[in-house]
Amino acid sequence: MTQRLAEKTKSKEWEHSERQRAEERQLETRRARAEAVRACCVMLNTASLEYHSELNTFWYALRAGHVTDGLRSRLDDVRREHRARYSEAQMQIPDDVLAAADDIHRGLNRIYGVLKRLDGAIPPHQEGESLEQVHPQIVGLWDQLSDMRRSLGLPPRVQRNTPYKTVSYALLCAQQAAPGLMAGRSIEWGGKR
Repeated sequence: MTQRLAEKTKSKEWEHSERQRAEERQLETRRARAEAVRACCVMLNTASLEYHSELNTFWYALRAGHVTDGLRSRLDDVRREHRARYSEAQMQIPDDVLAAADDIHRGLNRIYGVLKRLDGAIPPHQEGESLEQVHPQIVGLWDQLSDMRRSLGLPPRVQRNTPYKTVSYALLCAQQAAPGLMAGRSIEWGGKR
């Protein structure tokens, strides 16, 4: 009788430890999945920010008449990188985040198309595709990028609620696109020049 009790107790202990190991494996699997999704979102966010920045830089260079083959090449490179990260995200990230990413992806590519047509001296296809009309769309994508971050539970990167920050960002992009146009001007992000 004592031997059966000991075997029963040992069997229960073994079952308990097996359940515990299975729960630990499931927890580790969930953690690894969450980390993979996080890494995918980080890469998509980085690629989206790069693409946005290059579109803005290209817009300023186009406006100033200083578009170079190097700028064209860089824009095409960041577009390809963004497309690769977006394709990867389609397979990994949750639908609510993917919805925000999809809006950004389409917006970035739409603006890319408009800027490339303008660079090739092809007239706008529809309303909102002039050089002056496309820039507010570029600026508006910044807010969409912040929305995507919020859907991940992250705070927005920069609060864009003051006109000075918008102007400073625009000037900073102009300085990067055409350094000669901004010669002698100092730009700081914090509100002082």
